[in-house]
Amino acid sequence: MGPTPMVEPILLTAANPGPWTGAGNNTWLIDGGEPALIDAGIGKPEHVAAIAATLGNRPLVHVLVTHGHPDHASGIVALREHWPGLKAWKWPLEGDDAWRPLADGQILRAGDRNLHAVHTPGHAPDHVCFWDPASRDLYGGDMIIQGTTVMIPAGHGGDLGAYLRSLHRVGALNPRRVLPGHGPIIETPAEIIAEYLEHRRLRENQVRACLDEGLTDLDAIVARIYPNISDAVRPAARMTLEAHLQKLKDEEQRRRGE
Repeated sequence: MGPTPMVEPILLTAANPGPWTGAGNNTWLIDGGEPALIDAGIGKPEHVAAIAATLGNRPLVHVLVTHGHPDHASGIVALREHWPGLKAWKWPLEGDDAWRPLADGQILRAGDRNLHAVHTPGHAPDHVCFWDPASRDLYGGDMIIQGTTVMIPAGHGGDLGAYLRSLHRVGALNPRRVLPGHGPIIETPAEIIAEYLEHRRLRENQVRACLDEGLTDLDAIVARIYPNISDAVRPAARMTLEAHLQKLKDEEQRRRGE
C-alpha cells in the first residue's frame, strides 16, 4: 500500500466579519481519523453548523488554538456544547485551566496527520503555530497575514523582540505555504517573512530618528511617522510604535547589564 493521500484542509470562516477580522477569522478543519479544527472562532451558530455539516455524524475530536485572543479562542464554549468530548489545546497561561496545555514541539494528531506545536510569541505570549512536516504547511494564526502587517499590542502581551525571533524561527522551517488566521493562503511565505523583517527594520529606523531628534512623546512620534493616519487605525499604530520603543528600551537595558 502507498502512503495515505494528503487531505486538503477545509477553510470554514468564523462568521465574524469586521474591521479587525476582515471577512472573518479563518478556521481550518483537518478531516480524517481524528478530525481537528485549527482555531475556535467566536461561537457563531452558523460556524458550528458548518463544521457539523462537513463532519456529518462524526465528532470533532480536537481543537487546536493558536492563541487566546477572543476571535481565535472564545468559540470553544459553543464547540464544547455541540461536541462535549472534544479535546481543546492551547499554550498555557495563568488561569487557562479549561484547556489542555501545549508544549513546544508537542505532536498532536489532526485528521490523519501529525502536527507539531511551535511556540511563536510576540503577537501574544501564548501564540503557537502548528507545523505539518509531511506537507510543509504551517497553520500560522496571527503570525503572518497577506497584504498587511501583524499588530504587536504593546501593553497587552505583545513583544516585538519576541515576534521578530518567532519570524526567524518560522522562516527556518521553510514552509511551503502558510494557512493564516485571517486572509488568503500565503503561497510565498519566505518572501512575506523577508518583507515583514525589512518593514520592521525600516520602522525601527524611523523611531530611532525621532529619538535622536529629541522627540520622545509617543503621540508625537505617531504624528511624525503616520502624518495622515485615520482615527480608526490610530490606536493600532500607537501600539505598534510603543512596541518598537519597548524593544529599544529592552535592548539598551541588556547592553547595560540591567
